[in-house]
Amino acid sequence: MIPSNKGLTIIELVVVIVVLGLAIPPLLTMWANVAWRSAASELLADSAFYAQQLMEEIKSKDFVDPDDPNNTNLGVNSGESSNDRTTFDDVDDFAGCADASVTTPAAGYTRSTAVDYVNLSGSAWQMSGSPTDYKRIVITVSRSGGAAIPVSLTALVSSH
Repeated sequence: MIPSNKGLTIIELVVVIVVLGLAIPPLLTMWANVAWRSAASELLADSAFYAQQLMEEIKSKDFVDPDDPNNTNLGVNSGESSNDRTTFDDVDDFAGCADASVTTPAAGYTRSTAVDYVNLSGSAWQMSGSPTDYKRIVITVSRSGGAAIPVSLTALVSSH
């Protein structure tokens, strides 16, 4: 009868341990890198969503405030409150908005909004100190703790 060799020798065991010892650290590093990038991508997508959500709401408002037909005042007018978005009736009411439902769309996220008059000067849009037919809306979304790069979304709206 031939003897059975069902076990491992000490040399085979050492070879397996060395191979695993060399293979596992790079695999764990790669897995950690993929997990970090996945989380960062999700935070970036969330920030972009919150910016787009607010931009759509702002763009749905009128260009000119019905209470200020000459369009001379950027920001809230009489009867409106920067702390209550339900009182906003035109695009620029969101400039400097302090309503928590606007500035804090979710835990850990903050949004800020700027609205300015702009003019096309050559091939670049320049801020204007006086009313024009164009307003530039800039929404910036950031996450506390520096977990993601701030996202800025810009749009131009016209009175026409």
